[in-house]
Amino acid sequence: MAQGNEELSQLLGRLAAGIDDVIDAEMSTALEAVGDEGPPSVGELAGIGLPILMGHIFSAGATGRLRIWQEPVEKSVYFEAGLPVMAASNDVADRMLAMLVRERVVSTPQREEVEKVVDATGRKVGAVLVDMGLLRSDELLPAVRRHYESIILTLFGWTAGHWQMEPGMIAGPDRTRLLRHPAALVREGLARGYSTEKIATHVGSGKNLFALDTSGSAADLVAQMLPDPAEARVPRLFDGVRSLDEVARSSGLPDTIVWQIAFALSCFGVLRPARSGGVANPGFRIGVRDLQIARERVLARQALAQEGDYFQVLGVDRQADATEIRRAHQRLARECSAEVLGPELTHELKPVVEIIREVLDEGLRILSTPALRAAYELNLTPEPEAQALVPEASAELSSAAPKG
Repeated sequence: MAQGNEELSQLLGRLAAGIDDVIDAEMSTALEAVGDEGPPSVGELAGIGLPILMGHIFSAGATGRLRIWQEPVEKSVYFEAGLPVMAASNDVADRMLAMLVRERVVSTPQREEVEKVVDATGRKVGAVLVDMGLLRSDELLPAVRRHYESIILTLFGWTAGHWQMEPGMIAGPDRTRLLRHPAALVREGLARGYSTEKIATHVGSGKNLFALDTSGSAADLVAQMLPDPAEARVPRLFDGVRSLDEVARSSGLPDTIVWQIAFALSCFGVLRPARSGGVANPGFRIGVRDLQIARERVLARQALAQEGDYFQVLGVDRQADATEIRRAHQRLARECSAEVLGPELTHELKPVVEIIREVLDEGLRILSTPALRAAYELNLTPEPEAQALVPEASAELSSAAPKG
């Protein structure tokens, strides 16, 4: 226990010491090149918009740095396997102290006192905040993550600027990672500062028809994007028969909310235009399942998530490439989705499923990022000649797992 406390103190100390660097736009010491993954992509923000960019990066499973600038301000969002993990900005309004003032965690006089101490001693902001009792040690990590989110969310209000995606540039492995799904960030960003006119440019007329694509990991993406039960019902209404206006009326929600949801879903490729008079989409229908067998499969997957390595959890061999890993992640995420499990098991096994999803997402991030994967593989035990990954009851869920 004493050793554990010492390691925790060291971790918090490193975090406090590096917190000011994290919010510095020039992060040369925090970056690593993970290989030549092609030339950077560039464009104008007015022509595509951050929601579509984030949807494309997620769908492609891309790793790299997305730079967005509008002189003199420049911001960066770092992605690993399509997931945003860190953000930085050179705008003083984006400093973490400024965020804490906006959140009323720190008052303006307290902020000025922190800045005086930092200027006089050269100490880092995080350490001073903790020493002054303005943040507890266990509040530091969540504050860093909120800070990343706040930088990303401010970009949704930008109507012009330039963007460049630099493949292969990642945050150093010692940096804190953002945890929220990009779909959740897009949904919040649209509600915070994305104009209705820009959404209408992409969605079109309220008479247009859309159909929800429920293949792959669509159900999990919808769950991440729309945790509110009232909003979570909206995707099911996009059946290729109801118009956008009719979906809004059926949902009972304001038109602006439904249009935001439609646009967010389309950015991630799960909502698509339907032909006029198109065929109804099957939506989220749930088939009849043997609940006991399904329950045993999920519990077996939980046991594997707690005991196995990431290759075992994802059911791939150690030579699997990034595409295989991403496909395995999508398949397993769908197996644990509400669409497949049904409402009874989804409610009963919610904590279990959350553990499985967290491990699956972490495995995808690590194994899809070359530098992180290489470091992870160094610490793996040698692969046994033969190993049964899951009990026989979970064979269907683990059909892609290596058997020897």
